[in-house]
Parts: sequence; structure tokens; C-alpha cells
Amino acid sequence: MEISKVLKKPEANYFFSFVIGLGIAVLMFHRPQTEIDVCALPVDEVKKMVTRVDGKCYRYRVEDASCPDARLSL
Repeated sequence: MEISKVLKKPEANYFFSFVIGLGIAVLMFHRPQTEIDVCALPVDEVKKMVTRVDGKCYRYRVEDASCPDARLSL
């Protein structure tokens, strides 16, 4: 089938209009993705935190912990 015959069909016009509209929408509303280096809260902020669970208040402590060498699989 020749490409010119395909492009003359009204279904092809709808399809290409949709693709072009989608491309324009992506260009207009695209936001660059940023990477966050540190996802954790600052240590000073964690030390000040108090959380209430079931009527009891808990204060967070900061402790050093060792990380396992390999990941455990379940």
C-alpha cells in the first residue's frame, strides 16, 4: 500500500492530528526532572521530633548503625 493512499484517508488525519497534539502538549507541559542527593532529614531536625502514637509520645534518637554487606532476599 502506498503511503500517499494511507495519508488521504480521514482516519489517518485524525491519528496524525492526535500525535502532533500530544507532542505539542508534551513540549508545553514538560518539567525537567531533578535528582535529590540526600533524601534524609537533617540530624538536628530529627533530634527535635516528637511523635504521638496511641496517646504515648516518642522522641527520636540518632544512633550509628552498621549496614549489612549483602541484601537479604525473601
